[in-house]
Amino acid sequence: MNRKPRRLAAAWVVIGLLAGCDYSDAPQGAPLRALAAEPESYQGSLVATSGVVRGFDEPEHYWIEDEALNRVALAPKETARDHLSQRVQVVGTFHYDAGRGRWLEVRDLQPL
Repeated sequence: MNRKPRRLAAAWVVIGLLAGCDYSDAPQGAPLRALAAEPESYQGSLVATSGVVRGFDEPEHYWIEDEALNRVALAPKETARDHLSQRVQVVGTFHYDAGRGRWLEVRDLQPL
């Protein structure tokens, strides 16, 4: 029986602990369908999701959507303006309000 892979994995865990790795600020992966279906579950969470940027002129606002038209608004609008019709990955804090809908307070937005 080869114990080398187990020892190597254990060594990496110890190195990670000694290095003080903190993943508490890592975003949680969340597809748009999950954000739309269970918004209360993600309220206030840092999430990473992807979709195509869409927008509307009056009033100016932007959102990302998937093929099933699950949508989440993007704020501030300036972060999305230059990415209209592009597929992007967004990292941000998710918010939900029954009267206002779903939106992401964007930390990072990158074209895919």
